[in-house]
Amino acid sequence: MNCLRFLPVCLAAAVTFSYAVLDLPSAQPKVDASYWNAALDSTWQGMIRRNIEPYSAGAGLIHRPKSETPGDAVSEGVGYGMLVALYANDQASFNKMWEKASEVMWNGDYHDWHMDPSGNIPMGGQGAATDAEEDIALALIFADKLVSAGKWTAYTSPFLNKTYAEQAQKLLDKMWDTKQIRSEGIVAPGAGWGGYEFVNPGYFSPAWYKVFEKFDKSDANRWKTVVDKCYEIISKSPGYSMGMVPDWMTPEGGWVGSDGLGYNAYFESRAFFKDAIRILWRVAIDAIWFDESRAKEFLKNALKFINDKGGPSAANFYQIEKAGELLPAEDKWKEFNDSNNESTWRYRREHSHLTIGMWATAAMAVGEASDRIAFSEEMAKFYEGGDYFGLAHDTSAALEDTLHNEMYFDQFLAWFGTSLMSGLFVNVVDAVDNPKTATPGDSSSLTKIPEVPVDSDTVVVDSTDKPEDPKGGDDKGDDKIIASAALDASSIRFVEMDGGVMFSADYPVKWAVYDLTGHRVVSASGKNFLWNTRNMNGVYVVKAVCRGSSFTHKVLVR
Repeated sequence: MNCLRFLPVCLAAAVTFSYAVLDLPSAQPKVDASYWNAALDSTWQGMIRRNIEPYSAGAGLIHRPKSETPGDAVSEGVGYGMLVALYANDQASFNKMWEKASEVMWNGDYHDWHMDPSGNIPMGGQGAATDAEEDIALALIFADKLVSAGKWTAYTSPFLNKTYAEQAQKLLDKMWDTKQIRSEGIVAPGAGWGGYEFVNPGYFSPAWYKVFEKFDKSDANRWKTVVDKCYEIISKSPGYSMGMVPDWMTPEGGWVGSDGLGYNAYFESRAFFKDAIRILWRVAIDAIWFDESRAKEFLKNALKFINDKGGPSAANFYQIEKAGELLPAEDKWKEFNDSNNESTWRYRREHSHLTIGMWATAAMAVGEASDRIAFSEEMAKFYEGGDYFGLAHDTSAALEDTLHNEMYFDQFLAWFGTSLMSGLFVNVVDAVDNPKTATPGDSSSLTKIPEVPVDSDTVVVDSTDKPEDPKGGDDKGDDKIIASAALDASSIRFVEMDGGVMFSADYPVKWAVYDLTGHRVVSASGKNFLWNTRNMNGVYVVKAVCRGSSFTHKVLVR
């Protein structure tokens, strides 16, 4: 049986499609928006099914199924999860996640970073992760704006007895009080931990701080210093000319080694690895939302580097000290995903939905249409139409499949990168306060409509209204003329069958299937059209036509 994906595309201006994701029109750059918004909707549902629903301890939180202690949860996942739930327009999941994090992790000053699989904060699990605190704060500010716009329902946390806005303000104040933000504006990786001695540049979120500046009732001006300090430190990165930062570094741009730095201090912190790669996404948002010139200069370096390496197919993790060489080919990550089982270990080199998604953000911020389209098509190689990013089976030797993926961090970074590609990841405050007219964006082969021949206004149909042989289409023997009628999404239906798909309309129409070159593959007439997809592969356009109206569905056949 073929694997089919229906990609709705409309040729009639009156017909539109929507997804469950947040609908805030924007003029941001975008590529294949309809395709990726459908994928973002599906993959969020997949995260709910895999990372939330199976767990009773910490119910409602995002859990890590393949961590060193499988089934645990971290505050990073709270921040990521609340952001994704917000852009997925899922207030119920957003509230449950916030409520459970407040109950289990919030200690009055910040969220303790680690909950064990039993639902407790273990020894070593105390302390703040600053990226989580700032992500949660932004999500709450945006949720408050959706409430004021009438898109979400007003909500007060039963546990905290605070609204979204009230808790957001508390988080901003506590970030300063607990020295997650140093007085000089340096973003420290934790509460009173680091900042002067070392920083994690992957935590720097200058676009967030500009949103905080407009929201903060305590001291709005303090965030300007943070933005400037972030860009000052980034400019000192030893990988700046390549658009890269190390996972950890000193604020002056020096190396810090790996002692005592916890996660992702691999390669003595001298690699552009899992922590560091997030700088592309976080800085690209500042370039797109606020037209920040310092962000653009850094991202131009990144885009030039990756294009010189081969473009989207080169998206990966890199060494910095050796002028952008890939990580050592033999290095494997053994610490998670059943560390005693060699068959689950993965290479640290990674050309995947994670790395493509992060490098793509540079293309979205400073690239040309050709860059955006190339990254969209590369990302599509790692999305198989289901509820997850990645490959079910990797036929190469790269170990890049769901067995070896975390199914947590990789899913989020792919989601964030793809949501920038689709134009979904907007500044919610600005989108509500200053509504935009949506721009169409770019189209790759995933969504581009081929030149389909114009059919006659008078459509001759078979009077029997029985399913037609898809090899037919010469219309001989047809003896019924259909009058003018309107085709729309409600009048066209489809059902996947073994080896094909049945299309149905409310009244007799003329059907045709075209490949992306505009070549007609099959045609038929009547209310029903049974299309045999056996031995077919690729993207096709199924078109229904009646007098004065036409309607299409794009179908991906695997």
